Amino acid sequence: MKKSETRRQAILDAATAVFLEAGFDRASMSDICTRVGYSKATVYGYFKSKEELLVAIALDAAEAEFEVAQAALAEPGADLGAALAQFGRRFLGFTCSPEALAMRRLILAEAERAGLGNQCYDLGPARVTALLAALLHDAMEAGQLRMAGSELAARHLKALLEAEWGERLLYRTLDAPSPEQIAGAAERAAAAFMAAYRPADSRRPA
Repeated sequence: MKKSETRRQAILDAATAVFLEAGFDRASMSDICTRVGYSKATVYGYFKSKEELLVAIALDAAEAEFEVAQAALAEPGADLGAALAQFGRRFLGFTCSPEALAMRRLILAEAERAGLGNQCYDLGPARVTALLAALLHDAMEAGQLRMAGSELAARHLKALLEAEWGERLLYRTLDAPSPEQIAGAAERAAAAFMAAYRPADSRRPA
């Protein structure tokens, strides 16, 4: 990593810590400079304001969410149910982590600033949905799932994955689930999805 990239990342890491500790409104560029140990001239050379920093942090988080999903779906395999469960384990492992949850809360709290909510949604969740929709469309074409709207099916799958933990974690009503709990939730979500979307002929009694 180049020196400039290392410095930029250090500033982003410091700003993230300050925003999460103090809240965006109470945080200042001086706080961030102190945390990272760089002069104001150096920090301002990379980011002109704390708003610009927030956007950069949020977009990096959205990109990270997409990259996790992309890696999880890189080799889906022949067993669709198993592939969706594997995707769920990796995706929930990321989204249920304390770091990802803290970032999500920050983004939601400041979503109206500079169109931050729209930018993050388009870069992260919307692209994840599109990835899933493409996979599910192919599965429908191959007869593994009943024919339906693939984008809506992708949203249903994501909702099933978040059903057990999403809201409760976002509202801080429980601690982050263990890997075993995440695996169980992912398998149950994939099973429920496959049952809802299995081909029509497989529903008929033998």
